[in-house]
Amino acid sequence: MRIPRALALALTVALAAIAAACGDSSTVTAPTTTGPTSTGSSAPAPSTPVEGGTLKAAIQENPDHLDAGLSYTNQGWEILLATNNGLLTVKKEAGAAGGELVPDLATAMPTVSADGLTYTFTLRAGVMFSAPVSREVRPSDLKFSIERLFRIDSPGVGFYSEIKGADAYASSKKNGISGILADDTARTITFTLAHPDGTFLYYLSLAFAFAYPVGTPDRDVSTIDAARVATGPYMISRYVPKQQIVIVRNPAFKAWTPDTPNGHLNEIDVQIGVDPERAADLTAAGQLDFSFEPVAPDRFTQLKGSFPDQVHEFARNNTTFWAMNERKAPFNRLAVRQAVNYAIDRHALVKIFGGQGTVTENVLPPGFGEAFKLHALYPYDVAKAKALVRSSGTVGMKVTVWSHTTEPAPKAAQYLASVLADLGYRTSVKVLDESVYWDTISSQKTDPQIMFNDFNQDFADGQDFIDVELNGEGIVDVGNNNTSNSNVPALNRLIDAAKALPVGPERSAAWAALDQRFMTDDVGWAPFMNRLFVKYNSARLRGVVFNTSYYELFTSMWLAPS
Repeated sequence: MRIPRALALALTVALAAIAAACGDSSTVTAPTTTGPTSTGSSAPAPSTPVEGGTLKAAIQENPDHLDAGLSYTNQGWEILLATNNGLLTVKKEAGAAGGELVPDLATAMPTVSADGLTYTFTLRAGVMFSAPVSREVRPSDLKFSIERLFRIDSPGVGFYSEIKGADAYASSKKNGISGILADDTARTITFTLAHPDGTFLYYLSLAFAFAYPVGTPDRDVSTIDAARVATGPYMISRYVPKQQIVIVRNPAFKAWTPDTPNGHLNEIDVQIGVDPERAADLTAAGQLDFSFEPVAPDRFTQLKGSFPDQVHEFARNNTTFWAMNERKAPFNRLAVRQAVNYAIDRHALVKIFGGQGTVTENVLPPGFGEAFKLHALYPYDVAKAKALVRSSGTVGMKVTVWSHTTEPAPKAAQYLASVLADLGYRTSVKVLDESVYWDTISSQKTDPQIMFNDFNQDFADGQDFIDVELNGEGIVDVGNNNTSNSNVPALNRLIDAAKALPVGPERSAAWAALDQRFMTDDVGWAPFMNRLFVKYNSARLRGVVFNTSYYELFTSMWLAPS
């Protein structure tokens, strides 16, 4: 997940045979994650939540999408987790508990075949879609929702491509995915995989797998009120791009488990167009409770000193990097990609981000346990970088560095442009509104030469970064997560082999080895930082819980009396 995800241990999900053996009420344990690095996993709060009230919130740009089939940023997912549901979810908690997979729309964890290929769920009765659909959720809705991903060029299709028949459906868009069988009478849905996949259950907890009713349009429904239906405790009653999002209680909702809580707030009003600097001012003045954006780096020290109980530093499994498009000169040359890694001063970049992170040159974040093996392949060496560029024959080429509008990314882009200019390129910077940036760089028609990027965990396994972001077999024209267009057949095969391994030390070692191989043999990225997520909330906002996959949980928040 972009910008949208501290220690995480090796993934301990029991998978296939273990899930089957656990019976019909077991949970699956996900990677262990910590909460904030300094202030605890939740904001300070009295023990008894207060019901009601309107949360005053702000966001700098439109969320990428308010359609679960298309959204792939933390801003979108924070909202959608409060409004929609899938078969599985994670516990709505911080720390290790927030990594446990538990049933959501499903009555229990699935029955799994002995070969680990077939997963059968029973759907919970009585869960309703909001108006105007106003009917019970059916297994066929879940099948429809997964298939819809392939029809709308969702960035999430790669998570479900191992389902039997998914590749054929991706090509034809006809006759459904043969490996998904939905029985509305029996209230069951069965998934059959073409190959074992050690993290398939996690895919079913992601926003991409949330239920939409059969007949939902095959296009972005973010602004289509009648199609933007909810199953969760809240629903989006109003969305005017560039202006406002209003989230209210869903009258059709009745909580079915503690992991699908009712929430405490009556309403969440989100003002669009408020940058982090303005958000800090409004919060200090008592006019804002919550901003989706992290604290502006140049305000952190002042705010932390003045409002220590309101500033929270959340650890997240994140890698922030420059993606270099291997299909476009000069980055179609390995020597140039290596040169960028030697030429950037990673400590200077972290300073641009207000020191809110740690230096890295790894693909995987350090919270991935045994899958993370720190390497130091690219010491800061401008002379070596210049020699590599000269050897590539690309001196004098034009290079445009792309960034979105949210600071300090534009400042980082200006820094990189100056570095590339020093290497001999004619450079410029292009900055796009963040609401369209991620879709733009994920399309082959508009994929830049080199671009600011960051990725946050969907689930803490090396597959989430290396397969999703770097497997050449997953390159598509629209919704392409592999923005560097890395495509090394030998590495693709190693990724596929790692995916088939059971969770454990061998699988972790495979991801660690692939991390090193990508940064040696391919070098489509120039990683520079693992970011913290620093937030400044109002004094009255309580119950803030940071979940490593879904960030702050609206269903936990409440407002203390003035």
